[in-house]
Amino acid sequence: MTSSNPIAWPCSARGAAPLVAVLTSLLVGAVYAQEQPTRPRIGLVLGGGGAKGGAHVGVLKALEEMRIPVDCVVGTSVGSLVGGFYAAGNSAAEVEASIRAIDWSETLAFTSLREQLPMRRKQSGITYSNSLEFGLSSKGISSAAGIINTQHVEQTIRDIVRTSGANDDFDQLPIRFRAVATDMQSGEMVVLAKGDLAMAMRASMAVQGAFAPVVLDKRVLADGGAVRNLPVDVAKSACADVVIAVWLSAPTPEHESLLSPLSLITRTLDVVIDGNVRAQLESLTPADVPIEVKMGDLTAASFDRLADAIPLGYSAAVARRAELQRFAVSPAQYDAWRARTVRERVGVATIASIEFHGLDRVNEQYARSILTVRPGMQVDEKALREQVTAVFSLGDFEKVSYRVAGDSDKATLHIDAVEKSWGPRFLRADLGLMASSQGETPFVLRADYLHNWMNHAGGEMHGAVQIGRTSLVDFSFYQPFDSAHRWFVEPGIHGRSALEDVYADGDAIARFDLQHAYARIELGRTVLRSAELRIGVRSGKARAEPDIAASLIEGTDKEDQSGWTAKFIFDTRNTPLLPTSGWLAKIDYFSSERSFNSEHNYRRLDSLIQMTHRLKRSGDVILVSAAGGTDLNSELPLYEAFTLGGPKSFPGFGIGELRGTEYWTGSVSYLSKIVDISKLFGQALYAGVQLQAGEMSAIPELSARGTYDDLLYSGSIFLTARTPIGPATVSVAGTSTDTWVVSFSLGRPVEEGSITDFAR
Repeated sequence: MTSSNPIAWPCSARGAAPLVAVLTSLLVGAVYAQEQPTRPRIGLVLGGGGAKGGAHVGVLKALEEMRIPVDCVVGTSVGSLVGGFYAAGNSAAEVEASIRAIDWSETLAFTSLREQLPMRRKQSGITYSNSLEFGLSSKGISSAAGIINTQHVEQTIRDIVRTSGANDDFDQLPIRFRAVATDMQSGEMVVLAKGDLAMAMRASMAVQGAFAPVVLDKRVLADGGAVRNLPVDVAKSACADVVIAVWLSAPTPEHESLLSPLSLITRTLDVVIDGNVRAQLESLTPADVPIEVKMGDLTAASFDRLADAIPLGYSAAVARRAELQRFAVSPAQYDAWRARTVRERVGVATIASIEFHGLDRVNEQYARSILTVRPGMQVDEKALREQVTAVFSLGDFEKVSYRVAGDSDKATLHIDAVEKSWGPRFLRADLGLMASSQGETPFVLRADYLHNWMNHAGGEMHGAVQIGRTSLVDFSFYQPFDSAHRWFVEPGIHGRSALEDVYADGDAIARFDLQHAYARIELGRTVLRSAELRIGVRSGKARAEPDIAASLIEGTDKEDQSGWTAKFIFDTRNTPLLPTSGWLAKIDYFSSERSFNSEHNYRRLDSLIQMTHRLKRSGDVILVSAAGGTDLNSELPLYEAFTLGGPKSFPGFGIGELRGTEYWTGSVSYLSKIVDISKLFGQALYAGVQLQAGEMSAIPELSARGTYDDLLYSGSIFLTARTPIGPATVSVAGTSTDTWVVSFSLGRPVEEGSITDFAR
């Protein structure tokens, strides 16, 4: 194990720089030794506590103000994170700036990742109620080892500790350092004193179940809090004569909060951790200084409030000033110590070559195509982070990191990738429910299958099975032509059955089953990561079969349905689930041709555009949407009619209540944020209002059944939220036809049969 090399400072006289550094170090060391009286070696012990660990930064600030040098740092979990930053050569101010600069919603929740996904990944396997992805193999079902991917966590750690140099001995860091982890196989404490500094810190804070463990020397390592949340004994055995021990305490829970199974499980973990903290506190001597930071309502998960913990730690340390002051040194002594332990940030480098490591299934040329850095370009750490994120966003990796080796004017960029260990066969599942005052209770249950990198060019199999109001089976094979996956061909088969109601004056009077089955082949071209164009042909059969009250509606026999298709999609939304930013545009065209042995000649054009904008100050969201379809003066068969109606496509009307040959609709929605459910994961509760207008031309077979030809309006008020179990919405809608509908939905949206199904 080796830690990442820093980017060296550019220097025209490369031989002079090391000499100056050596002389400076010797001079500072001589001054420090001359002025340094005999004093105890001070060990700083920083306990675990998740987001509460911001308090450790406040303690560091107070110690620096009091001129208290630290000879070694020992940390568990978030204590190893803050302690590792400090030990790597960063001042307390730099640690604070780094902590405050971390976008935790991006680091832990990947809030902007979808914007960088390739179009193929944006469209395949979309789920709404969860983000779980399972691997399928001959050994059974597997999954990622942690719920939260650690890509950005590891990269953030590496960026901040990169100043530590290439040492793999933590005794050779600017300040000696130890990280404490738990061996999940033996249950023993593991003290990490050598190796990759960033991975040691990551292992110490790998919260069981949330983050994947770290495998080092055949040991499976996770968060050290379970065995030693306040490692006083480690500090005393490693380097310290006296210890400053900092732990983060929470108030005792109220009786009423411990009456649910989940709260009791959580409290059990707290009790275990509190027990080993108390045991370590009992080992302190009168020469040591304990600092308890009372965290109030800040919890281990409050990463959006991590900066709020900093002053709490500062105040707790200042309250111990009288005890700490005996460790203080003179200004000259402290300046000499500080000069020894703070290192400059790294500069830029000129990239001479780029090397990938760890690629097995993924084609290296495909990974290279995503990079914007080329040999001969100068880069800094920000640019390198962007390159790593771009490669990670391809969707094929557990994590991607980088190293820069060599001279600054001729450096090699090493990109280390770890492919998903539970691949290359993936399964995702989704469930959605809906109920309305009209008596509608549709549901949807869907499973998506993906087998990627079936060949070196990137071929992949996609399959979907869905049951519910709309049931379907779909399989396709996607084959790129070029290394960048810009051009591709995709043959496939599709079968669909949808139960559709026929309405008269607002009441469902009949039901029929729309059935489609066809084979298709499409040629496509992607543009950047936001747009895709396809053209193709399809051939199959379709029918409209009466299901209920057959005497009221005439169906169709199975009819040949063949022709050519064209599709365009543009998608920059931050999420398909209640987006708060971005654009969506979609166009679907189908021309049924008798020359293809089709039963009818007709054309069908359907289109949608949607804009979502978030107001930065309030967090409120404005959503504007428009859709329209036409038969281009041809004659659509019943099974190809356009439909509107339902909470998504036209609130206040029943699902598919409006059915015809041409339509248009437009809506404006305003969503006011009420409260954050989880700011970290972008989950919030909104109160909203929507106004919508539209028009539907009657289909001849249904014109006597109450199909509306006039301009229609609706208005709705609703509560909607992204929740840990998927989207949830409660709405009340009224229409210009004097109908009122109350509806509730949870999880994957139930398909309503219109192009707006794609816009959620």
